[in-house]
Amino acid sequence: MVLSSGCTSGVQPPPVIVTPSPAAIKDGDRSWMEVPLTDLQGKGTFSIRSFAGKTVILLVVSDACPSCVSQLSREIGEIGRLAGVQDKSITVVVLDIDPPGDPGFIAKYHDQFNFSGYTARLPEDMTLQLLQSQGPFAVDTESIPVILVCPVGEAILLPPGFKTTDTLETLRATEC
Repeated sequence: MVLSSGCTSGVQPPPVIVTPSPAAIKDGDRSWMEVPLTDLQGKGTFSIRSFAGKTVILLVVSDACPSCVSQLSREIGEIGRLAGVQDKSITVVVLDIDPPGDPGFIAKYHDQFNFSGYTARLPEDMTLQLLQSQGPFAVDTESIPVILVCPVGEAILLPPGFKTTDTLETLRATEC
């Protein structure tokens, strides 16, 4: 018997060969932070820039990838344990890169993990801006991209892969 796991959403993105360090992709064009987003839970319209002065943890996800959803569940659980999330000094934003579909995909994380962050669809223009300013990993949903936006507005694409609470705390302390 052979078992495998992976995305089953039709065309797979080409593999990314270069793995940048967090310091390798910083700043770039920040216009993507100004794009208006509508929260799927009814919190209104916001932009990443509207959280200036706070740390923002931004995740880019896809509901078309079952194994990605599993990894997202684990990642949201780890992020929820950050002291800064609990004391509101960190804002978490989850953006779904897929075309409009079932808003229940992201919305379920509000209940399952007592998620207090923001959720929205990632507009196409913002997707392109993220790709241009942060590189291909910023929109490679198989790796659950995490972008750390520091209180001063500097954006840092974190290395791909699962991040524990301790790893996120360390990266926040060293990069911001």
